[in-house]
Amino acid sequence: MMSWNPPTIHGPIAGRTVAAATAVLTASLLAGCGGSSTSSAPPGGSTSTPSVSVVAGGSYQPGATKITFWAWVPGIGRAVTAFNASHPKICVTLESPGAGEQEYTPLSNALKAGSGAPDVAEVEFDELPSFEVQKYVVDLSKYGANSYKNLFVPWAWSQVSRGSAVYAMPSDFGPMAFYYDAPLLAKYHMKPPATWAEFAADAATYRKTNPSRYLLNFSPDDLQKLMNLMGQADAWPFNYTGGSSVTINWTGPAQMKFAAYWQNLINQHVVSTITTANANPVPNTNLDKGVTAADIYSAWAPSYFAPNAKATLGKWRAAPLPQWNAGANVNADWGGSTYPVFTQSKHPAEAAQFAEWLCATDASWNVVKTPPSSLFPTYAPLLNSASFKNLTYPVSGSSYPNQVFSAAANNIPLTPWPPFMTQAINQALTTFGGVFRGKETMQQAFRNFQNQEVSYAKAQGFTVTTS
Repeated sequence: MMSWNPPTIHGPIAGRTVAAATAVLTASLLAGCGGSSTSSAPPGGSTSTPSVSVVAGGSYQPGATKITFWAWVPGIGRAVTAFNASHPKICVTLESPGAGEQEYTPLSNALKAGSGAPDVAEVEFDELPSFEVQKYVVDLSKYGANSYKNLFVPWAWSQVSRGSAVYAMPSDFGPMAFYYDAPLLAKYHMKPPATWAEFAADAATYRKTNPSRYLLNFSPDDLQKLMNLMGQADAWPFNYTGGSSVTINWTGPAQMKFAAYWQNLINQHVVSTITTANANPVPNTNLDKGVTAADIYSAWAPSYFAPNAKATLGKWRAAPLPQWNAGANVNADWGGSTYPVFTQSKHPAEAAQFAEWLCATDASWNVVKTPPSSLFPTYAPLLNSASFKNLTYPVSGSSYPNQVFSAAANNIPLTPWPPFMTQAINQALTTFGGVFRGKETMQQAFRNFQNQEVSYAKAQGFTVTTS
């Protein structure tokens, strides 16, 4: 069996970790399956052999199947409560060791030990293959998961399925856009660039006009974001379709062209290169201060950036991603979660019923689309609805950013993550660190990373191809 290290926290999770830690721990109390001999026991309380047991928001029958659920999304306990109320023969208890690595580490340990794992847990898209290759996740097709396929955007379904097998239910995600301070760009008679060639020219012009400011910050050690931008450039560096074979290609023509593009901007000093690792607040603070005027952001931007937008509250707008070829419409995703059922579950049918309800019903999305969850849906009925597209957010004033993000959702190329993304993320923090310090170029970092990933994959027992 191939070895696997528990994932680290990264990408959009880092931005919501603090809120999630408090919100989910509170929710684990409110959404638990408690029993009572009366109709109003405190959540989580229990007595012996109740005739009807009360859960926050609803009751379940004596003998109900109990399901354990791990997640860190703020406010998701509200959905658990709604499920319990409408499914009295199943009782879901929400627990959370924490977000990202704080969840993945005990989850991995429990799965390896053969006991102690939840029935269902939150797992990011890019981490799902790590659980799949270990054969820790249930094929949900046997529980009717494929009947929900057409309810999701194609990209999201491709992330959780292989052929007819379905290894998780997709939930939220993050189509990307050019997110900018509209008055600041207007002040310098600039508009969102339509192509990456225009972006490069605009970045140089903006820097020349504002020697202490940049159009955008580029963080090469944020591997998840970097790879998604590579995907938009038709330079995705991995291919994995299950099993023990993987393709690793960071040095092909498309990949090196992408690296050279950004290295040229770094050489000209027209983009800043401040790390976003470990939820570094400086890039967001700089956006609010006007040190940088824009970012390539995800659909969760309005909620993620809002706490930092003080001086610029209401000024931010979303525009389509710049394109590598004029007139094209290729987009990218950054972030998002899935909900697999684990093979350790003693009640996979009931666990699958919960995961499918959580991700594929109006009843669930009517809850998790609202604060504090504010999830951006892969669920097409909501994603494509006028009510969702026309939502406004204080950080974006009277504009409708979801119109841009929703339009991007249907044009995301396939992004087959490797089954060792955790190792890749951790390695990237070191390998790409030299780019910040001017000790190496992006092209050199890509070559070094290629060698490191090939060596690691082979050491784990994978058969590796490089083109």
